[in-house]
Amino acid sequence: MKKTLILALAGGLVSQAAVAHDRWILPSHFTVSAEQGKGVWITSDVTASNQVFQYDKPYGSEDIEIITPQGKKQSPSSSYKGSRKSVFDYQLTADGTYKFQKRTTPRYYASYKVKGQEKPVFSRVDKAATKAKMPKDGYDLVGVMSFSRVESYVTLNKPNDKALAATGQHLELLPMTHPADIVEQDIAEFKITYQGKPVSNAEVSVVKEGTVYRNQLNATKLVSNGEGLVSFTPESAGRYLLHVEYEQDIDGNPLADKVNNEIFLTFEAGLE
Repeated sequence: MKKTLILALAGGLVSQAAVAHDRWILPSHFTVSAEQGKGVWITSDVTASNQVFQYDKPYGSEDIEIITPQGKKQSPSSSYKGSRKSVFDYQLTADGTYKFQKRTTPRYYASYKVKGQEKPVFSRVDKAATKAKMPKDGYDLVGVMSFSRVESYVTLNKPNDKALAATGQHLELLPMTHPADIVEQDIAEFKITYQGKPVSNAEVSVVKEGTVYRNQLNATKLVSNGEGLVSFTPESAGRYLLHVEYEQDIDGNPLADKVNNEIFLTFEAGLE
């Protein structure tokens, strides 16, 4: 199978039919402390934009999932979708690390050409369904399965690892350095896997917040080694967005000819 791994921060396209903007979950706090038994409320913005952490499109928060420090799945206590962003609230009640993520389900797209037309025709259903409605003079039918992860981590008091566990499905970005332990001027390490297997030679970019206030994106580019590991050293404290895109051809699948996976991870580097 032909495999290509391309990671970019500034709004790379999955396909003509996919969302073109960066997407993210931005918690109000990444690491908080509280007395034993006292919960802490976290509010999080969910949006999409071409500028990192600038509100633009109201990417929905109604399907947010929270993985608790015990590894259980919960939902926000409330959510709201506005014109520029969505918001959800959740109360941290148990010590440990929580994972905030958008619900992930595969989506299908297809495209084909028609004789006499310059531009291809795009469809928001799988290859088989598109083929059934395609005109007789249609040709070069291509189907794509799209799967994306939008995620972040929040820790109350003492961090733990249950919410960081791998699923072994699709593309995953696994923190080797715990998200609560990422600090400026110190190495943070992540592992990239696809279907549970390490992905080598992955090109990675990481961008710090504040792009709207500078002329250059200032993306840090990285490459994973043979074990799928990438290392990143934040120059200064602040919030960062990391985007991973992975494309692979599929053989013998009636629904799609290739698969495209994305990950958008928001994390914070603390003060040294």
